Amino acid sequence: MTGQPSTAEEQKELKIIGKRLPRVDARERVTGKALYAADLNLPGMAHAKLLRSPHAHARIRRIDTSRAEALKGVLAVVTAADFVDVPFGATVTMGDAGFDVWVVAQANMAREKVFWVGQPVAGVAAVDEHVAEEALKLIEVDYEPLPPVVDLAKAIEPDAPVLHSNVFTKGVEPAPRTPSNICSHTLIARGDTEAAIREAAAVGEAHVRVDTAHQGYLEPQVVVAQVDPNGFATVWASTQGQFTCELMIARILGIPQSKIRVVPMEVGGAFGGKIALHGEAVAVRLSEKCGRPMKLVLTREEVLQGGSGPAAGAMIDVRVAADSNGKLTAIEGTYYMDAGGLPGMSPSLLMQASAALYQCPNLKLEGYDVVTNKPRTEAYRGPGGIQAAFAVEQAMDILCQRLSMDPLEFRKRNASVTGSLMPIGTPFPTIGLTDILEAVGRHPCWTEPLQPGKHPRGRGLSIGYWRGTSMTSAAHVTIAGDGRPMVTMGPVDISGTRTTMAQVVAEEFGLSVDDVLVVTGDSKSVGYSDVAAGSRVARTTTAALVEACADALRQLRARAAEKLQCRPEDLDYANGVFRARTSAGAAISLRELMQATLGEGAIVGRGVSTRLPLGVEIGAHVCDVEVDPGTGQVTILRYTAFQDVGRALNPTAIEGQIQGSVAQGLGWALTEGFDYGPDGRLRNASLLDYRIPTALDVPPIECVILETPVPNVPYGVRGVGEVPIVPVAAAVANAIARATGVRIWQMPMTPERVLRALKGGKLC
Repeated sequence: MTGQPSTAEEQKELKIIGKRLPRVDARERVTGKALYAADLNLPGMAHAKLLRSPHAHARIRRIDTSRAEALKGVLAVVTAADFVDVPFGATVTMGDAGFDVWVVAQANMAREKVFWVGQPVAGVAAVDEHVAEEALKLIEVDYEPLPPVVDLAKAIEPDAPVLHSNVFTKGVEPAPRTPSNICSHTLIARGDTEAAIREAAAVGEAHVRVDTAHQGYLEPQVVVAQVDPNGFATVWASTQGQFTCELMIARILGIPQSKIRVVPMEVGGAFGGKIALHGEAVAVRLSEKCGRPMKLVLTREEVLQGGSGPAAGAMIDVRVAADSNGKLTAIEGTYYMDAGGLPGMSPSLLMQASAALYQCPNLKLEGYDVVTNKPRTEAYRGPGGIQAAFAVEQAMDILCQRLSMDPLEFRKRNASVTGSLMPIGTPFPTIGLTDILEAVGRHPCWTEPLQPGKHPRGRGLSIGYWRGTSMTSAAHVTIAGDGRPMVTMGPVDISGTRTTMAQVVAEEFGLSVDDVLVVTGDSKSVGYSDVAAGSRVARTTTAALVEACADALRQLRARAAEKLQCRPEDLDYANGVFRARTSAGAAISLRELMQATLGEGAIVGRGVSTRLPLGVEIGAHVCDVEVDPGTGQVTILRYTAFQDVGRALNPTAIEGQIQGSVAQGLGWALTEGFDYGPDGRLRNASLLDYRIPTALDVPPIECVILETPVPNVPYGVRGVGEVPIVPVAAAVANAIARATGVRIWQMPMTPERVLRALKGGKLC
C-alpha cells in the first residue's frame, strides 16, 4: 500500500528509489575482502589485554603493577591513574541530550570501586597476546568486597546495598538527601486513571519480568590505535559513530580533538552496543606509552561477561481498562529498568512507546532507572520497546478476552491517528496505523484459519511503536573529472546505507547507481555526524545528500550556462545532461562539462541535516505458534510483520532490516537471557550456553511494507530498523496464551518457564 508523496517534487516518477537493487558492497563481503578492525596488522604492532574485576561490587584499595611491568615482553601498563578523572555528570555531544562520558570512563577503567564482574581495572600492552595474558596474572589488586545486589527487585528495597554514594533519585520532591539505587523517577500522566479503572467494564493486567540480554552481534569489540611521534592518534574501530568515539577519547584522555582521527571500519553487527567506548581510549593510551601501534580484541566471553553493555532487564506492571464498547479509558504502568552498574537508563522513551498507539484519555506511567551489580546496560534496537510491549500488549490481549472482542477490531477502535495526542501531550505527526491494521485484516495470516496440529496452536497479534530520532548527518558530493558523483557521508554504515544513499544520489542526478561511489568518511574527512542509531541514518543522510546534490548541481549549472552561453535559469537538466531551452537546444553532459572545466576548481556539494520532522516507526505483527505441553517447547509456525516505512528506498534492504529485527526479537522472546549467579557472575558467558536462535529456529518471516511518507522530509523516509523488534515477544506471548490458556510473565519464555506455567507453577 502506498501513500501520497510528501511534496509535489516527489510526485515525479522515481527511477532508482524504490527499486530492489543489490548491495554495492555485496561482492567484497561474500568474498571476504571487506576490512574489519581485526583484519588490520601494522608494522611493530603490540597487543593489549584488560584485567577485569572478579567481584560484582568491591572497593579498589590498591593496584600494584610492578611485577607485570617487569615481565619480559611487556611494553606498558595502565590503570585509572593514567586517565582523566572525569567528573560525575560530564557529557559529550550526541544529539540534543548528549552522552554521559563519566559513565563511559567508568566502564572503560574502574576508579576506586568496581560495580560488576568484568569491569576493567588495568590494561597491559605486550609483544603478543600470550605475554599480555601472563602479565595480567601478575597484577595485584587489593579489593574490599562489598555485598552485591544483582536482582532488580532487591535493588529497590530500602535496606539494599547502595552502589553509588553520589547518586540521588532525580524527579522526586522533596529532593532526597540519602543516596539510592533508584537513580531517577519519570512520570507521564493525564486524567484520572484510578477513577477510570474503577468505573471500567473490564480491566486487563500484566506483571512481567524481563531478563537482561545481549545484542548478539557476531563481531566482538576491536580497536587498533597508533600514536605517532607528534602525538597524533589514529584509531581504527568497530564503532557506530566515529565522531562520538573521537569526542569520548578526547575527554577521557585529556587531549585535543585535533590530535585524534577515528576511522570507522566495517561493523560486524552493533544494534546499539557499539555507541560507547569499550577499550578504544585504553588502546590509545597504551600506544602512546609504548610508542607502538596497539591492537585490542575482546573475546566472546569478555563481551558477554562484562566487557560490553547488554540490553536492560525490566520489571513492569500494567493495568488497562475499557468501557463496554471496547473504548480504552485508562492505561497505567510502572516500569523499573535495570541500568546495570552505572546510572542513566532513562525509561521515558519506552514509557511513551507502551501507550503511544492507543487513544486513551487517562494515562499514568511511572518509570524508574535502577542500578544493580551487573554490566552497565546499553541500547538495543528500540531500547526498552520490546520490554514495554511484552507487558502492555499482553494486558491489551487480556482486556480483549474479557470484553469478548476480536483483538484486531479492538486495536482498530482505539488506534492513534494523525493528530492524536501522544503520551507527552504533543499531537501525532502523519502516521498510518489504521492502514496497517486494515492490511492485517485483509492478509491471509489473519483471514486463514489456524489449522490444528499435533499440539495446541494459537495466533497472537501485537502492535509496536518507536519514536526514533533525527540528530545530525553531514555529507558531501564531489564531482569527478568524468562527471560522476563521489559521495563521502558522515554516518557509519551498519545496515547497507551506502547502497540506499547511492540510490538517492543516482536519483537526484538521473544517473545509474554504478556511476555513484559512496564511502564513509573518517572524523577528519567529513562534517560532524551523530552516531548510527535511533533509526535515523537513512532519513537524515538522504536529506543531507539531497541538499548536497542540489548544491553540486547549482555549481554545475553555472558552469554549463557559461559553456552554452545562456542564463543558468534557461537550462534544463536530466539524466546527466544540461540542455538549453532554445530552438537549437545546445547541450553538454556532465562528463564533457567536467573535462572542460576541471581546472577551474573542484565541484563539491555540501549538505547537512539536523532536526528533521519526526517520522515515527509503527508496525503490527501476527504470530502463529504450536506449544508442546509435555516439554514447554514453543515452535513458531508462521510470522508476518507489517510496517509503515514512509518511502521504501530499497524494499529488499528494508525486508532484511525487518527480518533481522524479528529474528532478534524471537531470540529474546524464547531463548536469550543472561543467567547471573548471586555473586553477580554470568553463568552462560558463551554462545554454547547463551542461546541465540539459528536458522533452524526461525521460520520464514513475511514482510508487508506500507508507505505513508513523512511530510517535509525528502522522499518521506521513516526509520525502519528498530520497531520490528518491539512487538515480537508480545505477539509470541499472546499466541501462547491463545494456544494454551496460560500466560507467561517472564521473558525469555524458555521451555522450562512455559512448562512450569502449564503445570501451575510446579515442575515434576
